Amino acid sequence: MTHKKGLRITLTILSILGALLSLPMVMMSPMMFDAPGSENNPVTQMLFYSLLAFPALCLMGGILPWVLKRHPQSIWLYALSGLAVGLFFASIVLLQTQCGGSFSCS
Repeated sequence: MTHKKGLRITLTILSILGALLSLPMVMMSPMMFDAPGSENNPVTQMLFYSLLAFPALCLMGGILPWVLKRHPQSIWLYALSGLAVGLFFASIVLLQTQCGGSFSCS
């Protein structure tokens, strides 16, 4: 049981650090809409919302496993941080393939 507690502490620290280190990225994310026509591009909106969801999912992934620690499967809630990373990379790939890397996708 002690190895699970150490794993939980490590994953919690990584999740909280991920949320804190992503805050400058979130603060600069509205600049994606500076390009003309980018506010109407659904891929740019997906990237924007995935960036906004990143710190929230990291915090939930760090806090919820401790709240629900009596449930044996609660350790899988740390995967919410991985979901946030997956959403971000999926939107980057879509932006590259669908729009050629341009936020306006003209």
